[in-house]
Amino acid sequence: MKKTLLLVAMALLGLTHASAQDVDDLGIFNHLSIGAGVGTTGITIDLAAPVTPYVAVRAGVDIFPNIKVKTDLDIDVNVDQQYEHYISGFTIPKDVKVEGKTDMIGGNAHVLFDFFPFKQSSFHLTAGAYFGKDKVVSLYNKEDGALKVINQANQILINEGIANPSTHENMIGLDLGDFFLTPDQNGNVDATLKVSKFRPYVGLGFGRPVPMKHRFTCNFDLGVQFWGTPEVYLRDNKLEKTTTNSDAGEVLKVISKISVYPSLNIRFVGRIL
Repeated sequence: MKKTLLLVAMALLGLTHASAQDVDDLGIFNHLSIGAGVGTTGITIDLAAPVTPYVAVRAGVDIFPNIKVKTDLDIDVNVDQQYEHYISGFTIPKDVKVEGKTDMIGGNAHVLFDFFPFKQSSFHLTAGAYFGKDKVVSLYNKEDGALKVINQANQILINEGIANPSTHENMIGLDLGDFFLTPDQNGNVDATLKVSKFRPYVGLGFGRPVPMKHRFTCNFDLGVQFWGTPEVYLRDNKLEKTTTNSDAGEVLKVISKISVYPSLNIRFVGRIL
């Protein structure tokens, strides 16, 4: 296994070194290449052109696959014991089946500038930005109207002046790590995790986006997107964090604290001009 990885690494370095030769011909947009790759940003397709032997620009789109994950979330009956008789006629389930999915399909693009500190080397530093949709994850209950009984119970508690929707005091809802979700009047929840639409990027890598000596080459890039502090929205209303005792929703809880997104990509590039 180690020998195989070593051979792959040597092949990659060999391709990137070869593509770094004969760079004197690289001028302002006098060549053009097309690249396709895969990585943590999904499937990448872009065009690239040189600006000087030391700088190249590439722009393209990123298509992330639709990944779905099914799980159960706990129902939190956050009602004081003295008020439980108000909802004694309702059968409150202990949990509900939900589905979470990535929500970055289409609409994402990037513009990146590669800087080559050494003229005859394929090592580069990269700066630029990714931009597009702000939604990255959606979560919803699988069965339509599955939480209608919870909405009915909450309405009684609110009408009696017992429950406080703004603080979730004496409310019933879904326990999602640091967040408390209440169903709408149709008995559904629809939560989304949002980040900034404009995400600056910095990174480094090997390989020239416009190969010269060889028509085809391989590029490797590693960096981070600064997408800001993720925020959770319920029916387009931003949620504030609450204190819960459940471990449910730990994935969303962790993601909501990460302000950067790692980008790792391998691209195959072909010069077309």
